[in-house]
Amino acid sequence: MPINADADFVLAQKKYEEARTLEEKIKYLREMLSTAPTHKGAEKLRKELTQRMVRLRKELEKQKTKKKGRKSLAVKKQGFQVVIIGFPNTGKSSLLKKLTNAEPVIADYPFTTKKPEVGMMDYEGAKLQLVEIPALLPGASEKQAELLSIVLNADGVILVYENEEQKQALMNELYLFGIDKPVMFLEKGSVPKPRDLFNFFNLIRVYTKEPGEEPERDNPLVLKRGSTVLDAGKEIHKDFVRKFKYARVWGSTKFPGQRVDKDHVLKDGDVIEFHVK
Repeated sequence: MPINADADFVLAQKKYEEARTLEEKIKYLREMLSTAPTHKGAEKLRKELTQRMVRLRKELEKQKTKKKGRKSLAVKKQGFQVVIIGFPNTGKSSLLKKLTNAEPVIADYPFTTKKPEVGMMDYEGAKLQLVEIPALLPGASEKQAELLSIVLNADGVILVYENEEQKQALMNELYLFGIDKPVMFLEKGSVPKPRDLFNFFNLIRVYTKEPGEEPERDNPLVLKRGSTVLDAGKEIHKDFVRKFKYARVWGSTKFPGQRVDKDHVLKDGDVIEFHVK
């Protein structure tokens, strides 16, 4: 039991331990999160509860998608995925249209977006997938689980808001749903430059090449800063680990085309040449 836990937390914990279904466990885990101590000494507890919520949410979604005939709002990821969230009429669709090739319906009445809208943002050849989900409402962590599950599976979040009250309300819904992602806050009407998004989410571009050929400059891999040769290879093929022999890298190495192992950390603009079995 955490230090200084109040009676509400203890009761929620008891209910969670006695819960039989995933839905019940999620419900009472949400109560534990909302009543958990907020002092520094309880940081580990809150992190563990959030991670547990993520696991339960994903397990529940897997169960639901197996049901015959069920239509899902899930969006297939293409590279690094960022989800745009906000309350009604905060300008999410306008933002998506200005940053990507998407053509969402834009109107001055609420709930214009009925399903997720997807677009690809280009930054010097690097592509980021932006997904706008339908407007969230107070109580979204309980009433709009399918929409928040899209956010749960994404790599980052853009939160569009009109005032501080909206911002805090949405952050609370993310917290109660167990979502712990990097969040960029944008006031309604703000439009960041692609470079700003790229830098905020701490991304790098890595170019690939075949032996004896020039690098492929049109469609670089987009990776988190600190990614290794192994991480880059996994983006190309799931069997990369088994087939990998070595790689040559131009850019972050001491000399051009230096041979490196799978643990070599890549930098923005690197060129990598894979050698496999």
